[in-house]
Amino acid sequence: MGTLKGKTAIITGGGRAVLSDGSCGSIGYGIATAYAKEGANLVITGRNVKKLTDAKEELEEKYGIRVLPVQADISAGADNEALAESVAKQAMDAFGRIDVLINAQASASGVTLADHTTEQFDLAVYSGLYATFHYMKACYPYLKETKGSVINFASGAGLFGNYGQCAYAAAKEGI
Repeated sequence: MGTLKGKTAIITGGGRAVLSDGSCGSIGYGIATAYAKEGANLVITGRNVKKLTDAKEELEEKYGIRVLPVQADISAGADNEALAESVAKQAMDAFGRIDVLINAQASASGVTLADHTTEQFDLAVYSGLYATFHYMKACYPYLKETKGSVINFASGAGLFGNYGQCAYAAAKEGI
C-alpha cells in the first residue's frame, strides 16, 4: 500500500454507480478505488455529478486521498478537445502533476443491433474512442514531464462481438 503516494491519476468514467443488488457497477470507480488504496490523488470524470460526488466522498473518507470530481461529457456536438484540455488543466491546478491517464467508457449494453439507436452508438464511440484520443492528446505534455502512463482498455467484445454490445464493440476495437 502507498506505492502511488504523491502521484495523480485521471480516471474517466470514475463515478460511483450502484447496481440493484447494492454492489458497485462502474469499472472506472473500481479502478479509482484501486488507485486510492495505493495513495494516489484522483481526478475522476463522468457525466453524472451525483455519482462523481458520491465517489469523491467515499474514496476520500476511506483512503485519505484527495479527489477532484469533474463533470465532463465527451459527446457529439461538444467542444471535446477543449473539454479534455480543461480536465488536464484542472488536474494540474489541483495537484501539480499528472502521472497516469486511465480511459474507461460508457455504453448501452443489452441492446440488439436492430434496436440500437444512433444516440446509443454515439455514446459508446464518443465516451470511448473519441474521449481516449482527446484525453491522451490533452494529457501528453504533462505525462511526458512525469514519465507517466496511459492505460486504455480494449475488450474481447471488440474482437469477437458480444450480444447487445455492437457500439461498445466498435469503440473497443477502435481503441
